[in-house]
Amino acid sequence: MSEIYTFIDLETTGLDHENDQIIEIAAVRTDLEREYGRLQMFVHLEEGRELPDFITELTGITTEDIIGGNGPFSATRSLAWFINGSVVVAHNAPFDLAFLDSWNVNRQSFICTRALAKLVSPTESASLKDVCARHGIDLTGHHRAMNDVLATIEVFRKLKPIADYRGIDYRNVVVNSPDRPLKFVPYGAKIVEVA
Repeated sequence: MSEIYTFIDLETTGLDHENDQIIEIAAVRTDLEREYGRLQMFVHLEEGRELPDFITELTGITTEDIIGGNGPFSATRSLAWFINGSVVVAHNAPFDLAFLDSWNVNRQSFICTRALAKLVSPTESASLKDVCARHGIDLTGHHRAMNDVLATIEVFRKLKPIADYRGIDYRNVVVNSPDRPLKFVPYGAKIVEVA
């Protein structure tokens, strides 16, 4: 049986996993040949929290969009159930995994496509937007969770064979760089320092 991957992306109220919260979750479960399911949901704001204007500008998500969303606990439990038994893949996995760790959703097996992109092309930008542009991958609606998940699947499809051919170890690898220092290191991660 082929390995099962669950590609995930979270949209949040900000970049600080200790003080911000998840507002949108998307995930696709696949073996890269067949899709086994999708999960997509809004997460309503916790009591007393407001959605910052810059997040609405970045994502297009409004307070009205998330009012009827799932609560943070039930949303993260649903995602934990959905990813069970698979390798989690995310672009900038430390970011997404930090928010999930806050809700005790821990992954011991993951792949960060940002790290993979940096390992394959060390001198190039590893941002999702730039990686997609270099490889001709559509990224319409960037910063919406499902759009980013679908682009990440295509990034992985392009970069995995290159890394495998070169013998590059990318499983559980995270990249620490001066332009984007790690704020969270997932459990069991191998840190690669890049200039």
